[in-house]
Amino acid sequence: MSRATYTWLDKQASLKRFYAQLQKENDVVQVTVTNHTKDIRKVCLWGAIACTPLTDPMFINEEGTKSVVVDKQPQELVYNLVTDLFYVVNQLGDSVSVVNPSGELVTTIDLSQGTSQAGSGYGVGERRASNSTIFSVPGSVSPVALAVNTSTNSVEYGVVAIACSVSNEVVFINQDFTILRRESVGNRPVDIVYNPVDQCYYTANLVSGTISKICINRRVNNLPLVPGARTLGVDTDSGDLYIHNIVDGAINVYDLQGNQKGSVGSVVADIVSFQFHPVTKNMYMVLNNSNSVSVLDTVRFGAITKLSVGKDPVAIAYNPHNGLMYVGNRGDQTFCRISPKHQIIDTIKTESFGLGLAISSKEEIIGVSNSADDTVSISGLQSGPTVTVNEEYYEDREDFQHNPAMVGHVKLVASGEDRINALQITEKSVTGTEICKTISLSNSQSPQNFANVSEVFDFDGNLIDGHVTWCFKINPLQQVSFLIYYNQIEMYNMLPEKSRISTGVQMSKGIPVSWLDNPKDESPNVTTY
Repeated sequence: MSRATYTWLDKQASLKRFYAQLQKENDVVQVTVTNHTKDIRKVCLWGAIACTPLTDPMFINEEGTKSVVVDKQPQELVYNLVTDLFYVVNQLGDSVSVVNPSGELVTTIDLSQGTSQAGSGYGVGERRASNSTIFSVPGSVSPVALAVNTSTNSVEYGVVAIACSVSNEVVFINQDFTILRRESVGNRPVDIVYNPVDQCYYTANLVSGTISKICINRRVNNLPLVPGARTLGVDTDSGDLYIHNIVDGAINVYDLQGNQKGSVGSVVADIVSFQFHPVTKNMYMVLNNSNSVSVLDTVRFGAITKLSVGKDPVAIAYNPHNGLMYVGNRGDQTFCRISPKHQIIDTIKTESFGLGLAISSKEEIIGVSNSADDTVSISGLQSGPTVTVNEEYYEDREDFQHNPAMVGHVKLVASGEDRINALQITEKSVTGTEICKTISLSNSQSPQNFANVSEVFDFDGNLIDGHVTWCFKINPLQQVSFLIYYNQIEMYNMLPEKSRISTGVQMSKGIPVSWLDNPKDESPNVTTY
């Protein structure tokens, strides 16, 4: 055996004996700090009396994109102002996934269980009694489109309606993610819109060639038959309904009473999308086959202009923050932004865009869905924590404030190759005097199993209480764990046995012993307290 090998083995054996004795004589607490940013951050631990923040700032706003995996085959996407959340329908998952503006999955709502009014061949104006139904075959519900109640004076403001193309129903979702009710519609509903003018939902039923109109307290059956009805659009000023059918490609416009007001003409497109501009009062129409957007006059229903956009445009959304229209081009993964003057001002790159597109009206945040990888991506200026610490840390900090801990040893385990070079210990007295001590960690390296480990022996005798603060600099995207071995000082053990009676004293060892000698109807001797 070589001397180097012997020395290494001897060192490992000594370390094991050291830790065996250390664990026998001390308690241990773990503090894990994570840097979520790409910058070096100053972190301060303890310092409970001064309420020292973990870092400054605790939160920052950054431009970025975050993707989250949802259920199978996500399709259309909407933003709900009431809940400040994005909702996406998962066609093969028979569910709705809810994602927050930070790109985190909030919940997934199962549409395959609960009350149902599903059926096929029912008339436009008919309702059926609810019955408890469970759909066990994947895709037996098949949600494909959704719309939000945007009327602030409606009792169902913020309710999300889901068009389900196989179960032939509309499922209504409450703000608390529960199913409010289910309504049967025509055969094969493939699109749904909410009309704020009459506060009703409209569905395009592809196979039955009908338009179902659902209001909160009634059903309406005065709408015309539209064979091959595929896509709907709403003029939110007049309430006019734009209907595209796939039989002859015609796009006709109907008023609230179901009377045809005019026609845009016939188009050749697999996917047509509509979006009304609330400022210019124009309807924008996206045609994917011709890679174009037509701006329509909502009085004469003719095209004002036609704009060439990216490849395979399949969605359009209005951004209330800058007044621009965003056209999602699936073929080249771009957004074309159109000004109120009907001009394309720029084209920006995106990623993971498949079909759904929605923009938050609270923050300038864009959500897109992609069925290819079952994801929803959230892009924009997002608020997030800079540095976080494990939840137990704040309980330990409060405990050490009242019952100080005498440190016996500290072990640091850091992710990555970058090391924590120094730790500054600051003790602040009640008079404001500060005593600073810096412990160098450069000579504390102790690689174990190829990990970035430091064994720090210079902490012996240091105290953790409400006055002491440990500060260090954590590297970008790094996680550091402190294993602190300590003996805690129980402060009540340091109080005299004859403690003065005082309101609010929480750590007294109890009443003086001499009190126990007094009769219960006599007060204690004043000299004993």
